[in-house]
Formats: sequence, structure tokens, C-alpha cells
Amino acid sequence: MRSNDKSIKEVLYDFLSQNTSVAKGYFSSHMEDVWKSEMGPMITGYTEKIAFHKGVLKVYLNSSVLKKELSMGKEKIKININKAFGTEVVEKVEIY
Repeated sequence: MRSNDKSIKEVLYDFLSQNTSVAKGYFSSHMEDVWKSEMGPMITGYTEKIAFHKGVLKVYLNSSVLKKELSMGKEKIKININKAFGTEVVEKVEIY
């Protein structure tokens, strides 16, 4: 690669950083896919719904035991989701 070449991911994030309204839609529409890839099939099997709005990721689960477990690891979930996106998207995680 030449020194001024960028990967598609880098170009996409440059574009999103300059177009916040597009970025909001992009991150919201891809949040479920990132949740599935980061949390794995066992946890996604208990996930009823996820919602992402204004930096808050709301996760609705159908297992009280898993709710308690994930509530204790909200910071790690936030870090993993943000790492998957390559930028600080999630500011807070709420488990329901």
C-alpha cells in the first residue's frame, strides 16, 4: 500500500465522523449485528430486543439470571462494542 492509501474502514469512519446524522443511522442499524458477533449465540439466544439511541444501548433479555450477570459486566460490554465499531459509540449500557 502507498503511504496515502486508506482501508475502506478508515475511509468510512472518516466520512462518519464528518456526517453525524449519517453516523447515527449507521451505528443504530449495525448495533444488532455487532451485539450478536460480540456476545455470541448463547447470549443472543436470550436477547429479546436491543435498542440504541443517543449513546445508550438498551438490552432486553428473557433470563433473570443472565440479566444479573450482564448487569455486573456493563462496562466490559461497552468496551467490547466500542472496540468492534472502532470508535466510542456506546456511552452507557442498560440491561432490562
